[in-house]
Amino acid sequence: MNRKPAPQTRTTVRCGIYTRKSTEEGLQQEFNSLDAQRESAEAFIKSQAQEGWEC
Repeated sequence: MNRKPAPQTRTTVRCGIYTRKSTEEGLQQEFNSLDAQRESAEAFIKSQAQEGWEC
């Protein structure tokens, strides 16, 4: 008997991003450490898309 494998269901993992800065120094810059933290976290989440991760 020739059976097709059952379709796999992918679980979605919704991810939240938390950024933090301990001082106000540098916050007025156009691109600051909070922006860098967010970009880094978004890139990691995107790298896990095959596992169902989404931002």
